[in-house]
Amino acid sequence: MKNPVVIAHRGASGYRPENTLEAFELGIQQGADGIEFDLVTTADEQLIIRHENALSGTTDISNKTELLTFRRAGQVEEVEITDWFSEDLNLEQIKSLRAKERLPEIRPGSSTFDGQFEIPTFIKLLSSSFVAGKILVVEIKQGTHLELLTQSVGKLVAQDISASAISDKEVRLVIESFSLEILLQTKAELLGLDVKAKYFLAIDDAALDFAWLADLAREVDGLSISTHLLFSEDNWVEAAHFNDLEIWVFTARAEHAENSIDEYYEKIIVTGVDGIFADQPDLLRRVLTDRG
Repeated sequence: MKNPVVIAHRGASGYRPENTLEAFELGIQQGADGIEFDLVTTADEQLIIRHENALSGTTDISNKTELLTFRRAGQVEEVEITDWFSEDLNLEQIKSLRAKERLPEIRPGSSTFDGQFEIPTFIKLLSSSFVAGKILVVEIKQGTHLELLTQSVGKLVAQDISASAISDKEVRLVIESFSLEILLQTKAELLGLDVKAKYFLAIDDAALDFAWLADLAREVDGLSISTHLLFSEDNWVEAAHFNDLEIWVFTARAEHAENSIDEYYEKIIVTGVDGIFADQPDLLRRVLTDRG
């Protein structure tokens, strides 16, 4: 059994506010094979890197009096909330924001960096030197921000990738989404531009259906599944490999270790997954190195 690839989940998000260039670069420095990040859209149809289109949890927008009037009722993952939303702000307004730690109560070290880092654009990350030779897992988020677009989010993603110079950096692209429709839409756009990539469907909670998985294998290259599914009664790893699909798991978090860190990661590694999304990629890399 070969070692799984290590993917820094939203960067080294256990140490720096997630989805920032600083978190991404640190993840690479800590030995990750690549980074994962999330894309949402702005009012002027720019792709920015945030976990969701609601902004108060990961930015300092609540401190921006000039943006107070943008706070409104909305919906995230079918839950009604009152917040600020990326689709209401243009890129210039987004650039006035700074990132903050989403889980300060369990990551006080990361929260010391609150207010220091910008909200990056997709283009900015693609132009960063530290992505050379690495895996970029591009998760395209669903949400109300997509309802206002004049063109598909797949086209926006393809345009930014095509306009970048990542082909010169030997970057390996993985396009990921919880929406098969968005995933295949983006695949069609990238194939039309002759951009090489792999396509992973993300699954958080589902029963294993072998016929469905066989059909899915004709369209995608892999699955990203939750730890909940990985440790369920269904053998997702065996089923995926039977259908020549890669299978990666999210998310390995050191805070979830009940006993030792090594035991926690070992439990994930021995399942045979091909990749692990980790908030602390340095700790996972150490365990993998120690295993040989």
